[in-house]
Amino acid sequence: MKPRRHFLGTAGCALAWTAMAAGKNSMEFSAADVADNLAVIRCTAKGEEKAYCGFVAIMGGKPYLVTNQHYILGSDRITFSSPSGRSIKPRSVEISPAHNLVRLALAEGAGFKMAADVSMGDEVAVYGSNNTKDAETEFRGRISGLGADMVEVTAEFGEANGGAPVLNTNREVVAIASYTRESRNHAMKKGTRFEDKTRRFCQRLGRIEWKPVNWKRFNRKYGVPYRDSTTMIDNVITILNSWAEGPLDKVSFGEHQDKQLSSWLESHNAVVANSVDIGDGRREFYADYSASTEKLSSLCQTQARKLALLCEQRDITEFLADELDMQAALLESAAEVIDRYGASTY
Repeated sequence: MKPRRHFLGTAGCALAWTAMAAGKNSMEFSAADVADNLAVIRCTAKGEEKAYCGFVAIMGGKPYLVTNQHYILGSDRITFSSPSGRSIKPRSVEISPAHNLVRLALAEGAGFKMAADVSMGDEVAVYGSNNTKDAETEFRGRISGLGADMVEVTAEFGEANGGAPVLNTNREVVAIASYTRESRNHAMKKGTRFEDKTRRFCQRLGRIEWKPVNWKRFNRKYGVPYRDSTTMIDNVITILNSWAEGPLDKVSFGEHQDKQLSSWLESHNAVVANSVDIGDGRREFYADYSASTEKLSSLCQTQARKLALLCEQRDITEFLADELDMQAALLESAAEVIDRYGASTY
């Protein structure tokens, strides 16, 4: 599994300020000053709406709305607007084959310029808005790590800022807020800046290859399975955690329920209900319980096989192939755990 955590985004983009440890940041503009180039992305899937951050940048002389690709994957409906509520109407969609990025061409309008030079120690600020109360976010810091594709920053942005622009003192885009990584404690890290710390990484945009796609077709073929598998994995993890705490308790998924597991959930909880008074039917009960776990394992394996077949499609991107392959591996591992658990119920 890749050592990263995608930003799933939340509705809590609250105004915040973080001073960098190396000294005061001297940015001479605020989130309000750049709000016109920020974007609010509202995605609805299965009746649930989530809000994410994005921004408008001038790339190759043209304006594009840029954000992280997985935000919009699997969405049934997507709307774009400025923090002030002005509607933004994209004309076409381009995805990065190798990275978690998408850009949507706009007919006209201003946007952030792209930074030509990036250096270690440069002052930066992460700005993002999802149009909630105190929507503009403002996190400041410096570039603490520099690579060909990524930069690491000390600006302490969080999940609500995923997809937001990382700007330099000239209001130019250095990168896009991408993911965080928890720094594990290790003897070699003791006394260093990596000890017991969350590290924040941002994708640089200068060398990105872009591929035009028919979004409805692409999303239906790859985005919807990606979304459904994400929900399924979350549900399966909930089940395993529930079994760890109470093996014979009824299982509940909460609001986000995978349709493939709905019928299984009902039948499994019916089996669990019979555990109240097992009596002479102990052997029969455990046989039914084991059969229920086998069914769940089979559902995981079936979904893993479907994802594996998608990974072999000619038009799939490297980024999505990696994502779906990782999901398939998680479901296969879950199936193995479920099989061991079912065998232990006798």
